[in-house]
Amino acid sequence: MTAAELRARWRPPEGPVLDIHVHPVSGFGPYGAAGPAEDARRLLESADRAGVTHLALFCLHPSCPREPTPQQCREANDLCLEACDAAPDRLLPFCYLNPAYPDEALAELDRCVAAHLFVGVKLWVAVRASDPRVARIVEAATRHGAPVLQHAWDKVTGNEPGESLPGDVARLARAVPAAKLIMAHLNGHGLRGIERVQACTNLCVDTSGGDPEAGMVELACRRLGYRRVIFGSDAPIRHYGVQMAKVLGADIPERWKRAILWDNAVSLLPGWAKLAGSLA
Repeated sequence: MTAAELRARWRPPEGPVLDIHVHPVSGFGPYGAAGPAEDARRLLESADRAGVTHLALFCLHPSCPREPTPQQCREANDLCLEACDAAPDRLLPFCYLNPAYPDEALAELDRCVAAHLFVGVKLWVAVRASDPRVARIVEAATRHGAPVLQHAWDKVTGNEPGESLPGDVARLARAVPAAKLIMAHLNGHGLRGIERVQACTNLCVDTSGGDPEAGMVELACRRLGYRRVIFGSDAPIRHYGVQMAKVLGADIPERWKRAILWDNAVSLLPGWAKLAGSLA
C-alpha cells in the first residue's frame, strides 16, 4: 500500500458520523471552558477537523465524582443540556445518573428523558451493572425508549469497587432483555469483554477506550456482528480522529464502516433525537 492509499483510507468519510461517547472539556479536557456554550464550541471545532458531525454528550459533573450525589447529577445534566442547546442540531444529551440513589435517579430520569430533553442515559462507576438497582434504572429508561450507555473496563490493576466488568454488563443485559444497552470501551476490555457479552443480543459495544489496536474492531464485528459495534471516541480524553482510525483502518467492508459510524447508533436513539436514515 502506498502512502497516498494509506492517507485515503484514513480520510474522514463523506456523510455524517455520530460519536456516541463524548464528555465536556470542563470535566476531562486539559483546557477548560468559560461555560457550556464555549465547551460546545471547543468540542465541535475539534470534531470538525476529524469529520465527526454529531456528538452524544454526557457530563460527569466538572468535579468528576465517582459517587455523585443526586444534586451533583442534576447539576451535571443541566450543564450538559445547556451545552447541547448551543448546537442542538449536532449535540445529543445523555442523562447522567447514580443508581446508588434509585428513587432520586428515577426522578431525574423522568425530568430528563421522559420529558424528551435527553435522548439516552449514561452510567459510570458508582454502582456495578449487575446490581439490582441498576436494573431498575435501565427498566425505566427502556420504558421511555432510551438507550443506556454503561461504562465497563477490565483492569490489570483491578477495577474500582463500583466499576463494572463486562460480566456485570452481561448480567444486566440478561436481567432487562428489552433494553438497548451500549457497553463502553472496547479497547478497555478487549477479547475477554467481547466474549462475556457475545450472547447478549440486546447489547452493543462502543469502540472507545485506549489507543487503536490492530484487529480489535474486526474481532468485535466477527464475534458480535457489525451491527453491534458503534463508534465512540471518549473525547476530549482521546482525540476524535485517532479513535475514528480504529474504524477507518479496519479490514472490514465499507458498508460496515458506515454502519459503525452512523447507522448502528442512530437505530438505538428515540424518535425525538430526530436522526434517521441508513447509509450502509
